[in-house]
Amino acid sequence: MQLKQFMSKQTVALAVALTTAATLTSCGSVFDDLYPCAEGVSMRFVYDYNLDGANAFPSQVDCLTLHIYDSEGRHLTTVTETSTSLSDENWRMQLDLPAGSYHAIAYGGISCDKASFAHATEPGASSHYTQIAMRLKDGQAGTRLHDHFHGAVDFTVKPVDHSYTSVTMPMTKTTNHLRFLLQQLDNQPVDGRDYEFYITDDNTELDHRNRPVAGHPITYHAWTTGQVSTADANTESRAVEDVKVGYGEVSTSRLHLSTSPKLTIYSKQSQQNIIEIPLNSYLLLGKSEADGWSNQEYLDRNSRWTITFLLDRNNQWAQTHIIINGWTVRIPTIEH
Repeated sequence: MQLKQFMSKQTVALAVALTTAATLTSCGSVFDDLYPCAEGVSMRFVYDYNLDGANAFPSQVDCLTLHIYDSEGRHLTTVTETSTSLSDENWRMQLDLPAGSYHAIAYGGISCDKASFAHATEPGASSHYTQIAMRLKDGQAGTRLHDHFHGAVDFTVKPVDHSYTSVTMPMTKTTNHLRFLLQQLDNQPVDGRDYEFYITDDNTELDHRNRPVAGHPITYHAWTTGQVSTADANTESRAVEDVKVGYGEVSTSRLHLSTSPKLTIYSKQSQQNIIEIPLNSYLLLGKSEADGWSNQEYLDRNSRWTITFLLDRNNQWAQTHIIINGWTVRIPTIEH
């Protein structure tokens, strides 16, 4: 009993001592000059600029690069994160920064070994954030591009906080993956390997705002072609007709209204283009006015596209309607 009483007294005394020490060193006390408190930013990264409006950052971003600039827009530091922490919804990047105003630019996907993009202009000592640019790496066009993300935010660390300011960094996906399907109206088999699929655009370099820089034309060829059976793709128990459909898949950089990407599908058999269309105009046919999105927002929120073209008996595109991401749309008069 005496031992228990002694331990209890000692425990109470220790608790009081710790409480007193904490009070003396707490932020906002008169002892701040003796015990400086950490301050800065606790940054959350969010990718909900998609069709679902749900945060997909933890599941889709596998490496992260963050550039911090001062109130005059001059580069201060760069931080990278490649660990599995990125997949944790509760993870935050915590940075010690003195009180002041800052501009931050974030990139997802460039710190990975399989990155498809790299700095065209990398931040140097005191370089301005408007000078930063990204470019598609050599040899990446015609491959399945590694997903690339961009984000930017202004924030302020207040001098009276003596704590970490919570900031949210919104991210936008820059890469697009497009799957083109060719199906005959009479359900005769089509093989995508009999065709060439490619997209021409001018979007391999992106400025600090994530907008294409003119003067960098590119041709994105299909990274895979082949044939798929509707019966094999059937996930329901009921029987379906076995239709052989041809496909080709192409990856591109950001689709933007300031450029004029063009899709071409070339028939090796007839040695002619069976499809040659302005890509953005046709993709926008799938946009619903009910969503309230602008044309550019619709293009940005989509990153995976499936477009089905119906062919006539001569393997020419029957220009009546197409299917975009599961929605059948009629083809109005679109200026090529």
